[in-house]
Amino acid sequence: MASTTATRVHGKEREELADILRKRVSGEVRFDAFSRVLYSTDASIYQMEPVGVVIPRNVDDVLAVMEVARENNVPVLPRGGGTSLAGQTVNHAIILDFSKYLNQVLEINTEEGWARVQPGIVLDQLNRQLAPHGLMYAPDPTTSSRACIGGGIGNNTCGAHSVIYGKSLDHILEVYAVLTDGSQAHTLTGQDVIHRVHDVPVAVVG
Repeated sequence: MASTTATRVHGKEREELADILRKRVSGEVRFDAFSRVLYSTDASIYQMEPVGVVIPRNVDDVLAVMEVARENNVPVLPRGGGTSLAGQTVNHAIILDFSKYLNQVLEINTEEGWARVQPGIVLDQLNRQLAPHGLMYAPDPTTSSRACIGGGIGNNTCGAHSVIYGKSLDHILEVYAVLTDGSQAHTLTGQDVIHRVHDVPVAVVG
């Protein structure tokens, strides 16, 4: 949902929304003025104060935020390292910051050459864990020391060697996602069909 002046959340409405989220979310709910200013910018020239910030600890927190946002007609914006150059991670929305807790490598399959990760892991951190296995995640943007995998999938990150190694979407095998209606989905790349599931291990939200 696009944010307009008419749909902005202010004052008491913001406080009520924060109270609802604190009852539903095990992670951090930051709707204070300092946090809103902190998350109002990214690596671009754009600036917009968010409704508030939620730092989820698990997938259940993500689902709770999506449900509360839908019930209150408030936009949600996923965010990792904030390295976007065109303002993709700033808006008058509830910011979901995956970089603090949902930042783990869940599984590495050395035989088949793939890894299952959470969206908030930084690209360089992922490659440091893959290196001992003789593997690497190919996209190499200049922001690799702070850019998160989830954002790279959403923006189809490439890098200086993309002609040789390819872009993000050339290396994503499947994605578990939380959709805007709060449902969970599992999609295989290259397929148009999204298979809805009830129990997923990780939410990769663009």
